[in-house]
Amino acid sequence: MLVSTSLRPDPKLLKQAERLSAKFGGRLIPRKKRSVGELRELNGDQPVLLATKDGLRLYNDDSQPLFFHPGMAAIRVQRLQGGDADPLVTASAVEPGDTVLDCTAGLASDAIVFSYAAGETGRVTALESEPLIYCLLEDGLARYTAEQDEITEAMRRIRLVGREHAGYLRSLPDKSFDIVYFDPMFRRPIAESASMSVLRAAANPASVSQDAIREAIRVARKRVVLKEHRSSKEFDRLGFTAYRRSNSKIAYGVIIP
Repeated sequence: MLVSTSLRPDPKLLKQAERLSAKFGGRLIPRKKRSVGELRELNGDQPVLLATKDGLRLYNDDSQPLFFHPGMAAIRVQRLQGGDADPLVTASAVEPGDTVLDCTAGLASDAIVFSYAAGETGRVTALESEPLIYCLLEDGLARYTAEQDEITEAMRRIRLVGREHAGYLRSLPDKSFDIVYFDPMFRRPIAESASMSVLRAAANPASVSQDAIREAIRVARKRVVLKEHRSSKEFDRLGFTAYRRSNSKIAYGVIIP
């Protein structure tokens, strides 16, 4: 991985790039008015992580960058505030004060919804195994300020852990979380936005193992939840009862320990 900055970095951005390079083992490259494509071409087409005044940007290829934004999470929270139901909140039965382990954080859209629903007395721990996505998420959750204070507060409450979920689950005591949640990269992708395609390229492609589900059942007090394509065979393979909605390609599977 290469680490650089926007074209006209101030001292703060330069220091941030130095810290990122040291923390994640990336090679620090001065920008020198070069385009991201030129940086990649001169350095073996490696991914480029840019420190900018608007947050971190990850370029895995020549397409648009990947960056943190609450996106749909903010819209979903606003709908919850308006009294609408959210399918994830319904499937997980999350309540204020609950503890949630999100085993596949991605860019934390679901973790933010969980954090809002669990409230100030709840706790959401989000696991992300891929260092580059973890880097974007760590920076975004700490620095991004949403238009609504409730969304910003929900982001700040999330505890981010850079671990793979199977090993982390094995390290936990029995019944140590109320809800354990999995949202792996779908085996059958839904027609995606360009941003989701970029995320898929950077994310861990592995499916969830049966051993991980057994550990999740041991760790969860209330529910284990899996998000997948509505036609996915993962629900049956892993022992989930699937709840499908006629108007959605996404479904949730539930196991009650």
